[in-house]
Amino acid sequence: MTWEIVAGWIALCTAGIGAGKIVYDLSRTLTKLNCSVENLNSTLTALTTENGQEHEELYGGVAEALDALQAQEIRLTKLEASVKDIT
Repeated sequence: MTWEIVAGWIALCTAGIGAGKIVYDLSRTLTKLNCSVENLNSTLTALTTENGQEHEELYGGVAEALDALQAQEIRLTKLEASVKDIT
């Protein structure tokens, strides 16, 4: 073998190692990204569930307040009617 052939093999091996490093780095980055997306997805699911529960609690409180307000409105209407009847 001549030195040119050896130099060519060395250049090809170096290029292969360089390409392999690039592929390895990309693979590692995609794996990290996949883990981050899975973590974000689980966090988002938990937050959505918690948000739904809080909305149900708030709606229940608003519904109770509206019921109490309606009862007071009826009471005031009856009082106003009784005051009109007296006068």
